[in-house]
Amino acid sequence: MITVREFRPSDAPTVWALNNLPSVGAADDSVPLALPPEPHPPAAYPDLGDIAGSFLEFLVVETDGHLVGMGGLKPRSETHAEVLRVRVHPAVRRRGVGRALMAALEDRAGELGFRAMFLDAATNQPEALAFYRGLGYAEAGRSTFPRWTLVYFTKEL
Repeated sequence: MITVREFRPSDAPTVWALNNLPSVGAADDSVPLALPPEPHPPAAYPDLGDIAGSFLEFLVVETDGHLVGMGGLKPRSETHAEVLRVRVHPAVRRRGVGRALMAALEDRAGELGFRAMFLDAATNQPEALAFYRGLGYAEAGRSTFPRWTLVYFTKEL
């Protein structure tokens, strides 16, 4: 069973571990569901060190007692919320975890009065690009950097 709920401070070490798993690639059953907790937030993502202070809303997904997904919302205007730090454990990808998480984030954004959401994904994440398109997100632009290209998506709620 998939359960989406609000982040609790006790989730932080597992959230940090989930964030460190590969975000590129398809499902991988060889990755154990039980993640060893990380003692410190990832340096590249300082907002994960202060989730309550950095995000308007941060949700986690559990299945069989394991934290297997996460994602947050940040306001970017009175009408637009940004989706950030979406991760799904490789062992449960393509099993509805990401869809449940995104539906909950969209519902929560609507409840908070936002009319649209936006997010980005890199072109080296073809599964993520297809996933967001499949959820009705439309490409709204691209930015090219020396080592990757970001694709920006938006969706009206």
